[in-house]
Amino acid sequence: MPRAPDVLIVGGGLVGASVAFEVRALGLTPLVVDADLPGAAWRAGAGLLTPDGERLRGTPLHADALESLRLWPDLARRLEAASGRPVHLRAGVTRVARTAQDAHALHDEAAGNPVEAPPPFLAARATPGEGRVHPPSVVLAALHGVPVLRAQVRGLRPQARGVRVHTSAGPLTVPLVVLAAGAWSGAFGLPVRAAQGQALLLDGPHDHLALYARRGYALGRPDGLYVGATTRATAAPTPDAHAERWLRTAARHLTPGYAPAPAQQHLVGLRPVTPGGLPILGPHPTLPNVLVATGHGRHGALLAPLTARRVAALVARILTITPPAGAHAEA
Repeated sequence: MPRAPDVLIVGGGLVGASVAFEVRALGLTPLVVDADLPGAAWRAGAGLLTPDGERLRGTPLHADALESLRLWPDLARRLEAASGRPVHLRAGVTRVARTAQDAHALHDEAAGNPVEAPPPFLAARATPGEGRVHPPSVVLAALHGVPVLRAQVRGLRPQARGVRVHTSAGPLTVPLVVLAAGAWSGAFGLPVRAAQGQALLLDGPHDHLALYARRGYALGRPDGLYVGATTRATAAPTPDAHAERWLRTAARHLTPGYAPAPAQQHLVGLRPVTPGGLPILGPHPTLPNVLVATGHGRHGALLAPLTARRVAALVARILTITPPAGAHAEA
């Protein structure tokens, strides 16, 4: 008979799946409840791990971004060992400039080191330790062996000993809930809204350099050549022609030889953003026995390892368990 879940995680995206993986490493039984709605950010995200490309230096997120970047190699190793699946962690992101104005701006940056610019670019910089992963592969590896219920969570009702979770598949009672619902977190009383991003997945080399420019980025992935990304203040999960034109222009600037290539997919993801631009991590403000891990905006892939560790530490403290030897949990 399956063991009853110790922790129910609302949302099976990159953050929720990483949390489930770390909760399982504590010796606990997670259950992921995910509605599999169109627009899930992890299905459309590039997977870039570049604090400097995202211009986080000098922001409140910079220290956490660097720490999480440092944790990625260990998380990737453990994910691959536990699942037998590659997550395609690759080193290297090159920030490039195509115009003289952009080259001067890049030259003035304190971040990273100058490197040889690949043609047709005029200047390039790279920061040691940056890289990228393949978000769909990370999610598959993290959820390997984790029970997943495909259902929508309609309500959370704290009780004396846990939380009553009302889902479209019926009610469940669990000791603890983690809300990692991404762009849909606003339904649970949190200040999170959706910001749409679109990208193209072109027929192109899987080993293409990860190039990051002021107006877009491109990288080779196991599923093709990724070109992104637009940003719009809408929750629509559907692609549009205007975004495709913008992305094709970005492709011509970044990967001129592959810009006309057929699009395998036109990707649309809804990023979860907060008013201050910072993730929400910790106890829910009004719901006992509910933890929150959401609002990562553009930085879900980058911040997933640190977020998952911090949530696992909170879970261990609340459920008063001692992490097994080798488990990663920090206060």
